[in-house]
Amino acid sequence: MTEFLAKQCSNVKFKEEYPQSKFFGQITFHAGAYDAPDAFQKLDVKMKQYENGKPGNRLYFLSIPPTIFGDVCKCIAEKSRAASGAFTHLIIEKPFGKDSHTFDILNKTTSSLFKETELYRIDHYLGKEVVLNLTSLRWANQVFESVWNNKYIESVEITFKEDLGTGGRGGYFDGFGIIRDIMQNHLLQVFMLCAMEPPAQMSTAGIISAKVELLKAVQSLELGNGVFLGQFTANSWTMGGQLHKEPGYLDDTTVPKGSKCPTFAAVVLRINNERWSGVPFLMKAGKGLDERLGEVRIRFKSQPYNRLFGSPAGATSTNELVLRIQPEEALFLKTFTKQPGLEQITRSTVMEMHYKDEFANAYVGDAYERMFLNAAKGDGSLFVSSAELVEAWRIFTPLLHQIDEQKPDVVLYPFHSQYPPGFAEWSKKFAKIVQGENWTDFLATHTKEVEDLTKGFNASSSQSNGKIHVDQMTSHIIRAGILGTEGKMDGKKVAQILGNIKRDGAGMVDIDEYLKGAAALKRHNIAEDEHDHSSWGGKSTDAPGLKWAPGP
Repeated sequence: MTEFLAKQCSNVKFKEEYPQSKFFGQITFHAGAYDAPDAFQKLDVKMKQYENGKPGNRLYFLSIPPTIFGDVCKCIAEKSRAASGAFTHLIIEKPFGKDSHTFDILNKTTSSLFKETELYRIDHYLGKEVVLNLTSLRWANQVFESVWNNKYIESVEITFKEDLGTGGRGGYFDGFGIIRDIMQNHLLQVFMLCAMEPPAQMSTAGIISAKVELLKAVQSLELGNGVFLGQFTANSWTMGGQLHKEPGYLDDTTVPKGSKCPTFAAVVLRINNERWSGVPFLMKAGKGLDERLGEVRIRFKSQPYNRLFGSPAGATSTNELVLRIQPEEALFLKTFTKQPGLEQITRSTVMEMHYKDEFANAYVGDAYERMFLNAAKGDGSLFVSSAELVEAWRIFTPLLHQIDEQKPDVVLYPFHSQYPPGFAEWSKKFAKIVQGENWTDFLATHTKEVEDLTKGFNASSSQSNGKIHVDQMTSHIIRAGILGTEGKMDGKKVAQILGNIKRDGAGMVDIDEYLKGAAALKRHNIAEDEHDHSSWGGKSTDAPGLKWAPGP
């Protein structure tokens, strides 16, 4: 039992005055069938012993399949409610149904047994620091809210990327797909905080009302009005003479043969209201991509007079505000600044704020930690209301039914692609957004590391026509501190990341590809340190902790 608890509590930080043994002593288990009222009756008896004749609050976390929500809720309601004078709160984990109809059935079951104020539908994205900061960023700063509309904003892009596959759980994923798994819940919540009107009051009721008002103005989605679907395939990389392989989605034996379930999807949300009319909100999510990333990218409109001051010709937007949700939480504003000198030459610069630096001594709670605390306090402002879900499913259900019934072809993309073939053209056509590469953001926000890397590159390439061999890259990156003090990294992942680097026939790379590879390795290393992978897959187990020794 102690070994099991240690595994489950691996991220708990214990203090000398409250050691692990004392914490474990407060934990007990009660086993029983989901649909057995007598098991819940026995649970009630056990909890009353702890409560010692006093009314004790009870908080249930239902991380169970939605098919048994009804049975469990019924058993709790009838056999294991808190005594009069105390509360019973239920935290319900997604999925909240599969479409409007199934949610309606689920909602009727839970609401017939518990009040809406007793139900806490959890979406852990609402507990992430950068997401929580969206409302503060907008409404505590006039510099942003005054231009937060279609007069000044050209587009909004909300991105979720994973560099993982399905980890042998593709059969379960296949029943939902990337849209139900990520977009209809996590990304839609981010969308609401980006686009909703200021609530009449910052209370649970006020926030829910503003969210629902926004959703009612969003057009429902269908296949014909701008939807892109993809599915990852197998890929392989060679490094140091060793071949590394990554299976495709259909190679997972738990996935139905010939499945067209999308592992990548992109949609354009359009809002029919005064603030946002004409502004495309591009939402995209995918597995088996080149990096782990969650961000919101707000592009401001370029005006003709911007060109008079030297903004680069062809720039799609004068400024961008980027909110990095994961990894390495950060905010940065991309601007153009005059380059020192006698000529009026401008270049792209970045004003940035990294959470790890700005709030170095602050305690950053885990998203679930925050959600459990709020549910215990009775604060429903960070949870998903039934009214929101009615509108959310209205938006996505037509599209999901078309995908389920028509099984449209998906665009195949090799594992570890930046995005599927044709997506860049689709994005430009339907959202008027030119897809960039995130490694360029790395160059702008890690100037000291880039300077050190460039010096190392120049020194090694002086005798080889401005290029170095790809095998030299890792040792250079370690010496520049990109991978931390020890330079540890999964060997398969290094090969996978550097496998995308363009090289000539002799394996030589130029400075741009060199820096691109360094940025990708850095971002992956940060993601591994944060230990926040989705429930669909885990870390690679190939050569864990492999240490790369400096090479030539």
